[in-house]
Amino acid sequence: MTHFKIPIITLLLLFIGTNISFSQSNWEPQTNITGYVSTEVNYFDDLEGYDINYSAAVSEAGILISYQPKSNFRIKGVFVYRPGFQFDQMLNEAFGELTFSEGAKFKAGRFLLPMSPSNTFYYAPVNTSATLPILVTNHEFYPVTIDGASLNGSFGSGLKFNYNLFAGGYKNSTWLRTGAIRFFGDEVNYLKRQIGSPATIHPSYNETYNFGFGGRLGLSYKTNIDVGFSAFRQNDEQVPILATIAPGQTIKVERLFEKFSYGVNVKLKYNNTKIIGEYWTADLKSDGSNVDLEGSFVELSHRINKVTPYVRYEDQITDDIDYQRYTAGLNYKPSFRKAFKVEYMRYEHSSGDINGFVGTLIYSF
Repeated sequence: MTHFKIPIITLLLLFIGTNISFSQSNWEPQTNITGYVSTEVNYFDDLEGYDINYSAAVSEAGILISYQPKSNFRIKGVFVYRPGFQFDQMLNEAFGELTFSEGAKFKAGRFLLPMSPSNTFYYAPVNTSATLPILVTNHEFYPVTIDGASLNGSFGSGLKFNYNLFAGGYKNSTWLRTGAIRFFGDEVNYLKRQIGSPATIHPSYNETYNFGFGGRLGLSYKTNIDVGFSAFRQNDEQVPILATIAPGQTIKVERLFEKFSYGVNVKLKYNNTKIIGEYWTADLKSDGSNVDLEGSFVELSHRINKVTPYVRYEDQITDDIDYQRYTAGLNYKPSFRKAFKVEYMRYEHSSGDINGFVGTLIYSF
């Protein structure tokens, strides 16, 4: 099946779901339209190869439209403008979901992958921090979205078991550059250049399409505890590699990648204090040779009225690159419509440390 068939299957499933849902009565159709604009200021010290070390820009501008014609069926679409992204990369969600019961919901279309709770908070207004964890923004373990189908649900009240199983196709999105300076997502490539790494992924990789399947199993207790295990298996694929054969001479070659990613996540919340963390690893082989790929983070936040201070530690290993990032910031949310975030971050790597500052102003409507 090619990815061109995905929209046709999606429309068929939406048509079937709509017909089933219209058999109900005593329901008023509900429409919801919301959106936001996020402006961002970046500053980094001494980034080699970058023309500027500070900049301000509109980092995101999103609109969400949902329509629920019946109580058991909804349609949702989310489009988020990001500078430098193609249209297909900005269409984050476009799906229909049919609810049979709380334990069985069927979704078809394009949707955010549910394996990581952090990935489902992909939009600026719903994040505590001004920046997402590296393992989410680098997209090395799983893509942001998928075009396919999902079966999900939950059982229980206070103590809940939840599951989400999915399969479909996706456009590769590894190391997409974001932010006002467009450094976020480029960290691995940047550090590879710093150490003169002999190989890196060629940019044309993000023009390719692949298929995969996976899911998440979770257990939660009210809003206080949530733990989960997730796994993602993608089809083996030929990946274009930019390889250095001599000083100043590079060639493009293809290598067979086999990858199976899996991870665990934990959330602990007590009153206004919250700790979240994730650990991901991958069984990755390049032409049969093992490649290191690991990522983790832990974040602590505590809300005091309208102000939430937070700190986060991250560790990321990608092949010959091993680095850490430390983040500390404040989130000030005076109302539903407005949010201000400022944070300091520090990357630590053997080639040299990088200090950065991020400030965001978010207006929601």
